[in-house]
Order: sequence, then C-alpha cells, then structure tokens
Amino acid sequence: LVLQVHPSVAAKTAPELIALAKAQPGGLTMSSPGAGTTNHLLAEMLQRVTGAQWLTVHYKGNAPATNDLLSGQVQFNFDQVSVAQGFIKEGRTRALAVAAPKRVQWLPDVPTLEEQGIRGVDGQTFTGLLAPAGTPPAVVARLSDAVKQALADPAVVARYVATGSEARWMSPQDFAAYLQKEESTWLPIIKALNIKAE
Repeated sequence: LVLQVHPSVAAKTAPELIALAKAQPGGLTMSSPGAGTTNHLLAEMLQRVTGAQWLTVHYKGNAPATNDLLSGQVQFNFDQVSVAQGFIKEGRTRALAVAAPKRVQWLPDVPTLEEQGIRGVDGQTFTGLLAPAGTPPAVVARLSDAVKQALADPAVVARYVATGSEARWMSPQDFAAYLQKEESTWLPIIKALNIKAE
C-alpha cells in the first residue's frame, strides 16, 4: 500500500505528515474504504507506532473514499498501489511512502516508511485461493499445482504487473503460515479498537 496525500497538504514526506498530525491531533482526516480493511488497520498501526492522531472517515468502499481524497474532502489515505499509481502519476495525489519492506517497482522514487525512520508499519493486500475445510489433500495439491503453473506463465505475470500487482505462488503450507502471521499482526489492533465488520 502507498501513503498518499491530497496536493493541498503541505507534507512532502511521511514524517512531515506525522508532524502535522501531532501539531493538530484529530485535525487531519484520513479516508478508509471501511472499518477493518487493510487500509484502515495500517493507518491505525501508524498512529500506534508514531503517537499521531487523526480522524478516520469510513466509507462504503474504496471508490467513494478515493473520490473524497481527490476532491480534498479528506487529506490522506493508504491505498493499493494498483489503484493509486494513476492518480499519483497525474499529480492528483502525492505519494509519501510505501508500506512495504522495500520500494515497489511501480513507484520506484517513493521511499518506504522504514527508509524515513518509521519502523514496524508494513502491510499489503493479497488475494488467495481457499478450499472448504475437509477438501481432500490430493485435490488441494492439484489446485495448488494448477495455480503455480498459471503464475509461471510470463503473460499472466505481465498482466498482474501491468495492474500494479505482483503474482506470487505459495504452497498451501506457506500460505497457511502467511495467514497466521497476518492474523497475529492485525488481530491485536482489531481487538484493541473493537473493530466490527459491517
């Protein structure tokens, strides 16, 4: 995900945005596509790590949240690179940082939060293929192999890259471990803030 601001916001870096938020607690507004989304949880994590405070405005989906950022009704948000990159390149928003372990190929000039001294704030969205509990292991293995073959096709990889996404296969065991790691990262925040899915 990328941390982006409306061009009217004075901040040119993530630390400058945090400083603005600290100078006027609750004065900045951040758009969220909904309570409990990765976009929302990442912003909550950033508040916890930095001690900054802002008003989070939840929308019913990403389209209205993005529209209000573009119009300047809210000052910033976290959004998927695949959604934000066009607006950033057109100058309709300004990217401050990516929430990733390293810079992303679609926005190579945008530093990570960690590069800017903000550690421990990392989040991605992902798409996974799941089967019902009790699906025979042979069926799971066959589905996994089919996905692995599809994601090895250069044409498929190129289509993902063109949308600002990365095509990456994981074994069922690795994906289960990834999901457990995600749960251990986000569940404490969800419980602490009593976030309910709507």
